[in-house]
Amino acid sequence: IDRFSKSFNFCLSIITMIFSIIWFVFTVFGSGALVAGLLFLWTGGQLGEVSEKLTPQQAELHLAELEKQRQQEEEAREQKQREVQLDRLQQQNEALQEEITRKQEERRQQRTLTKRFGEAIPEVPAPTPEPQSFYEKLRSGISKTREQMLGGLSNALLGKKEIDEEVLDSLEEALLGADIGPETTEQILEVVTSRVERQELRDVDALREVIKGEIVRILHKEVPIPTVADRKPLVLMFVGVNGVGKTTTIGKIAAQYRRDGHRVLMGAGDTFRAAAIEQLTEWSRRADCDIIAKSQGADPSSVMYEAVEKAVREEYDVVICDTAGRLHTKKNLMEELRKMVRVIRKVVPDAPHEVLLVLDATTGQNAIFQAREFREAADLTGIVMTKLDGTAKGGVMIGIVNEFDIPVRYIGVGEGIEDLRPYDAKQFTDSLFS
Repeated sequence: IDRFSKSFNFCLSIITMIFSIIWFVFTVFGSGALVAGLLFLWTGGQLGEVSEKLTPQQAELHLAELEKQRQQEEEAREQKQREVQLDRLQQQNEALQEEITRKQEERRQQRTLTKRFGEAIPEVPAPTPEPQSFYEKLRSGISKTREQMLGGLSNALLGKKEIDEEVLDSLEEALLGADIGPETTEQILEVVTSRVERQELRDVDALREVIKGEIVRILHKEVPIPTVADRKPLVLMFVGVNGVGKTTTIGKIAAQYRRDGHRVLMGAGDTFRAAAIEQLTEWSRRADCDIIAKSQGADPSSVMYEAVEKAVREEYDVVICDTAGRLHTKKNLMEELRKMVRVIRKVVPDAPHEVLLVLDATTGQNAIFQAREFREAADLTGIVMTKLDGTAKGGVMIGIVNEFDIPVRYIGVGEGIEDLRPYDAKQFTDSLFS
């Protein structure tokens, strides 16, 4: 009886202690903490049982599977973010294009009213301006970019006789302000810093020349350019988001080939917008070239096949293929472009001979984002930079060429057909720094 009494008292003491601990947790931390603690003890026991059942190899495979799932979820999130950014950018470009169209319509109506109600007012003929060379147009067109870049450099170096940390910081701000981009800016600063450390740069005049030389080096890329003499038909594919001037660029290049006596055939591959088909048809009429076009919603690849097949059959010199600037998702865009290339190669195995990305210089750093996205969708061979006139963001072209190692093929500095020209690196850099 004495032993039983001692055992009973010991168990009662243990139970009393457990209840005291539970009451202490409940009163101090609340019921949530009490429940969480009990669940932790229970689940811990369950996990312990599971871990005891797994061999080391099974546990390692289980952890690898969990890591793989985590990476897949992270990639899916990044893909979704890129798609949202591309869609937002395309919407901005479309809104800008609509605003331009609206203003043009307002000016047209204004001219109509002036003509209707102002016939009694004698018109004074405007003086005919002297024709400008393309170099003069280029220098005038990129004047804002030149002022942005050189003005920023001049302000950074103003009153400085030696190159110190303050000069380098100001130089970085000036280059970023010219929309050259962070990666290219860092590269130029590394070149400058290394020469300063080697005491090869001692004054700001030499620094200016080093910067110019580095930009010239970036922009000057010697790449073979396919011509009609090398390939017939010469197949060109143009890609780019809506609103960058892709259709106009195609029309101008077609007109230039026609001026040189070549037979040109267009393929209206942007079947997602009725306006794109109508605009390209109008440009084919103005450029005096033929076109393969179908109704809105037709398969773009079938348009490409018919255009290239007809060009081979009827011995055209050049085929120019338009493509959609916006599909529902980036995945659809990439797949559609790849499908077009496969279909074209069924007729001409080494085509397309050029895949040119059309970019709007006024979009600044957004143009770098577009180049990154389209480079994943197609094997880009060149850049067409439009609307360089009237913008201070033309420096973005330097960043794109440097970051993606894609040469510039054409630049546009005006609305006329002759204002879109093949890119000349020396001519551009001379007009930028003169």
